[in-house]
Amino acid sequence: MVIIAMASLTVACTSPDQTPKEAVKKASLTADTLKSAIKTDSLTAKQLTLDQLIALFQKKPSFPVLDSIENAIQIQLPGLAIEQRYKLLDQWQKVFSPNINRLDPGQTKLLPLFDQLEVSWIDGESANNRRKRVETKFQKGLSPEQKTLFQQLLNHHIEIKHEEETGAIFHLSPSYWKSLFASNLLKDDRKFWDQTALENDPVIDYDAGLAIDRVTLGDWAFYWEQFLKQYPKSHYKKEAQRNYQSYLSHLLVGLENTPTTEDNSNKVLAEVAQDFDKISKRHPGSDVALSILAFRKTLAASPEKIDLYNLSKSSIITATK
Repeated sequence: MVIIAMASLTVACTSPDQTPKEAVKKASLTADTLKSAIKTDSLTAKQLTLDQLIALFQKKPSFPVLDSIENAIQIQLPGLAIEQRYKLLDQWQKVFSPNINRLDPGQTKLLPLFDQLEVSWIDGESANNRRKRVETKFQKGLSPEQKTLFQQLLNHHIEIKHEEETGAIFHLSPSYWKSLFASNLLKDDRKFWDQTALENDPVIDYDAGLAIDRVTLGDWAFYWEQFLKQYPKSHYKKEAQRNYQSYLSHLLVGLENTPTTEDNSNKVLAEVAQDFDKISKRHPGSDVALSILAFRKTLAASPEKIDLYNLSKSSIITATK
């Protein structure tokens, strides 16, 4: 029983600075032996350290080893110093993220099936609700074995998404890191993962147009503005700054198929003006609202057509405390 074997595993702590390659040299078991030990419930206490498990996963990814690592992290994480928790998160991100498509040989057969799936859009439907609806419909066309595999992936927060010009891909939702690590991080970084999981690595630019409505972009930019002001020393300050700038820039500039202004003038389109007004009323006095105001004022005062991208850079107020 895999679950029993993992639950009974006592994990030894090794140096957080140890590399996966160094751990491989010290490991007494190969990936094949580990897999066999798990299947026969013969894995004994302290047989593998967490670093060794991670190194073995890097060598030969599989669901059994993944389950072992996740259980080991849950056991070990609360006992680590806060700096070591962040090092472990970084270490596991670098190993796990590139290998989410190598957990089972049957994964490759799921992607073409997903590409064939046709699901109509529903006006006003949230991205999360659409994802659940697509996943439900997708599973109906799978064999029992494929359904089991797909559910295994979902249990580890691995989704299938359609990427423009690429097709179906496996995507690791940020909710994975939130569920496994966030409760053991500092308060500000728990909030970082809360919002990051909510946004779920959004695709903002799709088919030369905004894939997210402007009001939502404004709300997200405001969230990161407040985050940067409340937690200026956050471990994820750079990521928060990038999100704030990116969302606000897309909001102001628009894209080819979702422009901000009329073709031959600086006049803001009526529907865009409505969204700008709504955002400003929702977040009065914020840097987001002031950036929108500065952007619109410059547009209105200029007699010639303006480069919106350069204007947005000069209009966006840096979100700092």
